[in-house]
Amino acid sequence: MSSVITRIKVHTHCNDLGGKIWNPSIRWTNKYAVFVTLHDSADKVGLGECWCFDAAPDALVAFLRTEVIPHFLGQALVDVPEIASRLFEKATLTARHGMLASALAGVDIAMWDLKAQHENAPLWSSMNKGGTGTAQLYASGGLYGEGKTTNDLCAEMSAFAARGFALSKMKIGAFSLQEDIARVNAVLTALPKTAKLTIDGVYSYSSDDALRIFEALPVERIEAFQSPTKAWDYTGMARLTKAGVPVMATEAEYRPELHDRLIEEVGVPFLQTAPVAIGGVSQIAVLADKVTGTQTRLSLEVSSTAIALMAAVHAAAAHPAVAHVEYHTIHTVFFDKLELDQRKDEPFRATPPDKPGLGFSLPKTGVSVAFEDVSSTSPKDVA
Repeated sequence: MSSVITRIKVHTHCNDLGGKIWNPSIRWTNKYAVFVTLHDSADKVGLGECWCFDAAPDALVAFLRTEVIPHFLGQALVDVPEIASRLFEKATLTARHGMLASALAGVDIAMWDLKAQHENAPLWSSMNKGGTGTAQLYASGGLYGEGKTTNDLCAEMSAFAARGFALSKMKIGAFSLQEDIARVNAVLTALPKTAKLTIDGVYSYSSDDALRIFEALPVERIEAFQSPTKAWDYTGMARLTKAGVPVMATEAEYRPELHDRLIEEVGVPFLQTAPVAIGGVSQIAVLADKVTGTQTRLSLEVSSTAIALMAAVHAAAAHPAVAHVEYHTIHTVFFDKLELDQRKDEPFRATPPDKPGLGFSLPKTGVSVAFEDVSSTSPKDVA
């Protein structure tokens, strides 16, 4: 027997970052988040998050209300994956793949939350009982900021290492090559010699300049060079990979054919994607299967809230093909409510809470209900 989805709510949150920090592409002012809750006939609630990034949520909320939510109301929970698949197929005609992937991510994560609750198991175990049950986290920060000096940057990154993070990430690309090379080398000098660094170019460089930067650094301490070139520069990324640069691509890409190209043709060491952008944790499972046996490992992007982080941690705990998960130090909405078991000897390795489902509930404050819809059919179990 399967429960039926009787009510769906869409919620929003706004985090005011004040415009004082930035990367080469974006100055962070207001950062929004969109959440989906699925309520079922067994009086359980599943929670998921959608990719919203820096845009106001209005278009995504309207899209959820008119073109996504009606397809799931009154349907059996077990039918959610098939319904989502049909919507993706239809998107070939509507050309709305990107927004659809973002919207369906919220539904998919909430579906897995509900499924695991019904199984009385943590979400990761519901996905794959043979998973490791843990996820490696890396500290993500190192943005540019008003009045922020290189000494300030070094102090920030050193604090991550003091918290136990063996891997951290910083941004480059807003200053000249020489200035950013100096910033990276200063950070590496400030960090323990065993600590490694990921540098994020935010699509700022040609492959020639990216290679110059990499070769000017102690390469054995660089875990990855994220987004070194334009996202569509497959030739450049392939050249860098062949030269030994540990390329990480491409953060929010959701198209399977492009993931296939990055894995099979480019051979990137790290394929980065966000569960909330790709269509949910179901798609992480698909990618994990694709990279198994290849030279590529997955790295999961998180730059929004604790809900997205919990989904990513569960996905990593379920699939050994996931190398690490981003633990953001700037975008930390609801992080104070996290229940991650971080080992004292390895605080950068986290275990999801031993609770049914996602192990996280939507806070009662700081969140607004954008809309809710109720099934017109009476709640009942279906075969």
